[in-house]
Amino acid sequence: MTVTIEEMGSARVVVWDRQRRRNAWTVETIDAIADSIAAARSDEGVRCIVARGAGEHFSSGDDLHAALGADATEWAATVAAFQRLTRVTLAAPVPVLAAIDGVCIGGALEFAASCDLRLGTDRARFGTPEVGIGLVATNAGTLLLPEVLGETAARELLLSGELRDCAWARERGFLTEVCAPERLDERVAAWVAAFDRTSRAAVAATKAMLNARHGHLLEEAMEREERWCVDLFDGRDARVALEAFAKGR
Repeated sequence: MTVTIEEMGSARVVVWDRQRRRNAWTVETIDAIADSIAAARSDEGVRCIVARGAGEHFSSGDDLHAALGADATEWAATVAAFQRLTRVTLAAPVPVLAAIDGVCIGGALEFAASCDLRLGTDRARFGTPEVGIGLVATNAGTLLLPEVLGETAARELLLSGELRDCAWARERGFLTEVCAPERLDERVAAWVAAFDRTSRAAVAATKAMLNARHGHLLEEAMEREERWCVDLFDGRDARVALEAFAKGR
């Protein structure tokens, strides 16, 4: 398995390990992360969930090596898995904290936007490169990124596909805080301790109210993303980009 569970006091730590691919996600990886987050719902002892990649990277997003061999049905299943991950994360009754080192790209960045807090190292890099390969964002990124980053910064990220550094992300509110890589574990532990001092029931109610303000917009955004991402997959731009990736890998 590429996804494992660790305990850190009252925190459930979900770790994915595909370091040879900069922790890129296959559909199996996405499903396993979602299952691990969902499982924490029934454990009253869990006060927060920490999501992180093993080694020096959070995740480079969808594994394009896997996408190369996918047909339209398989690709639709991957997109649906991404969307389920967002739903599970938002529905978690405890805070979900993304601990981000290295690259945080594409669907992984959009997943991070659905988390409640994001801690980043000073070498973290962020991007939504989907437009460069003929695709679009998922994970409610077209709704959550404008909310987290602000409209202008979200459009900059989503429409350019360019990488941005941790200072850019911190200044625009994407990151809760930034630290040196060697201090990331320490800062995660500090937030875990902070959540120990809260009421689980009150936190769950607060998350539910925060999410409820999206109303029908959340599901509508994900339906649009899913439709466009699947439709574009067989388009010329995506085919050319994936073939170029195959030749250069």
